[in-house]
Amino acid sequence: MMSTQATAAEWIEAIAGKASLPAPVVQEVLDRHAVEPQSTLPRRKSLRIRSVTLEGVKEGTVADGPFGRTFTFGPGLWAIVSDQNFRGKSTLLGVIQGGIRGDIHERVKPDVWRWLSKAEVVFEANSIGHRLLVTKEAGDPDKGAAGSFSREQEGGWFTLYEGTVGKPLERAVEDAMLAEFGFARFHAHNEKDGSHTHGWPVIASALFVDGPGKAVFGELLVDAIPLRLLQMFMGLPWVSTYTAAATALKRLRATKAERPTASRGLGDRLRTRLEAVDASLSSARGRVRPGPDRAVLRATMLEQDRRLLALREGIEETRQEAVRVDRQLQGATTLLLETRRALQQLRDERAAGVVLRTLRPVCCPSCDAGIDHNRHSRADEGSTCALCGTRQAPDEDEDALRLEELQRDVDDVEANVAELSAQATEAQASQRGAEAELSKAIEASRVTEAALRAEGSADLEMEIRGLEAQREQLLSLIAAEEEVEEKEEAAATGAHDEAVLQAAEEVTKDLYDGLAREILADVSREITTLSRSFGVQNIESMDWGTGGAMRIVQGKAPTSFGRLSPGENLRVRIAAALAVIEVARQRMYGRHPGLLVLDSPGAQEMAPADFAALLSRVHEAIQSAGDIQIIVGARADPTLLDVVPCDHVTHAHGERFLF
Repeated sequence: MMSTQATAAEWIEAIAGKASLPAPVVQEVLDRHAVEPQSTLPRRKSLRIRSVTLEGVKEGTVADGPFGRTFTFGPGLWAIVSDQNFRGKSTLLGVIQGGIRGDIHERVKPDVWRWLSKAEVVFEANSIGHRLLVTKEAGDPDKGAAGSFSREQEGGWFTLYEGTVGKPLERAVEDAMLAEFGFARFHAHNEKDGSHTHGWPVIASALFVDGPGKAVFGELLVDAIPLRLLQMFMGLPWVSTYTAAATALKRLRATKAERPTASRGLGDRLRTRLEAVDASLSSARGRVRPGPDRAVLRATMLEQDRRLLALREGIEETRQEAVRVDRQLQGATTLLLETRRALQQLRDERAAGVVLRTLRPVCCPSCDAGIDHNRHSRADEGSTCALCGTRQAPDEDEDALRLEELQRDVDDVEANVAELSAQATEAQASQRGAEAELSKAIEASRVTEAALRAEGSADLEMEIRGLEAQREQLLSLIAAEEEVEEKEEAAATGAHDEAVLQAAEEVTKDLYDGLAREILADVSREITTLSRSFGVQNIESMDWGTGGAMRIVQGKAPTSFGRLSPGENLRVRIAAALAVIEVARQRMYGRHPGLLVLDSPGAQEMAPADFAALLSRVHEAIQSAGDIQIIVGARADPTLLDVVPCDHVTHAHGERFLF
């Protein structure tokens, strides 16, 4: 068997030997599951309350009005007492608890929380000051509450968090306290809740005892928390490693147990559904009547649609071409008419001039004066007008040229008109042909569409296509499920993971089991002694086993912690908390911070003499240790005041309030 002080390398070799695997494989598995060796014995650390300050305005009491008070504390036994109940003892202790947990707003009754404008808790963690401060408007239940958490540094306060109260503030306090005390969040796994993590709130709960409870140590029974807290505070080496290995092994086995039910069951259901779909698909295909192949018809329909589109585009092109040619033809026809008109006009003008010149009038058309015939002869010889005497130039040659040009223009335009007329006729014929071809294509498409809409065929085809789609989807889901199953099984249940984790659990437990039994035996004896001195009747023995259960023999009859009366339950819880502190002090190691807060321990059927014995024993335990602080809240009693030093007592006399 290996000793408690085994090194990390020796631990790995021991696991490799037990699992019959190479050390590198073991290391890889442990790293993957975050199982790390923690073998050193911890040094003692301390937590101590310095002061609590409360300010605000009271309402609805016999002493309404502003208040403000600071309560100071130091090492040793301290008492907060009052002559009457409901004078603020539990509120003050709740503020202390909320101060080191970061949740003051949850530890104070709603009416008192409404009064407060300031709540400040200053405490020392390993001699380093920390301060939690909550401020708000007095009379305001929640809105505007702000919190800050600071660490003492060079005579001032270094802010670690500043913001609203709630989870962020609690998380800041938790992170700081875990770091200061060297605690680690511990993981757990159970069938009901699965995997989860416990941190500073659970650890800090063991520092407060405010009445009977289900757990000997702390507040929770789940995940063997009382035993884990005891092991943590006693400073057992390898306990965190053992817890991590055990949790990883449980989680691994739970995954292996759950996977066939959840995943493979799904695969089976998918395959069953696939069989049903295949059967329906075969039946539907069997109902198909002989006839045209609908796939071919659909392909034909698509091809006809493409052809219709092309034909419509072709018709549009021929129509535009016919319009273009017609416009050109109209323009050419108009030009031809105008050119012919100009030619005819020139001819008429030329003919009129010839007629006039050939006429020989015998008198003036205006005055009927006679004209000498010789005058006409002389005019012809001199190229002058016989009537007016104007000299005339011959223009027969110029008119002839103009007539020739106009005739050529007419001939050219006539040729163009003839050509355009032929083109227009051809375009119109092409358009009519394209329209006829389109009509035939539309008719053919209608025939194909009618065949596709044949009664019963379309519904049956849709049913077949739907079943085919379902079949493809099911095949894809089955393939994906099989792939995921293979990957997850390979990742979560590696070939050697379970063997390595089981070997790690066994090897690690062997490392600390002997020392754990010794420490638990010391704690059990101390609990028995303290319980007797606190007035638990007929206690013969109390044995806190390594499994977490406390076996009690009372009046020669075996019993358990859960069967004790409320008064006995409270006494044993206090005894357990003190026993852990005392045994850790005697062994000179451990991580219990040495703070214990007791709220009204004398209220649970505890006689004054027994209460005095309890406090006397507490006082004896802490006198030999200067870093232990115990704060008790109770009704004022002479037996209590005789035990607690007078300067360690905060007393609300008579009807007065603590604040």
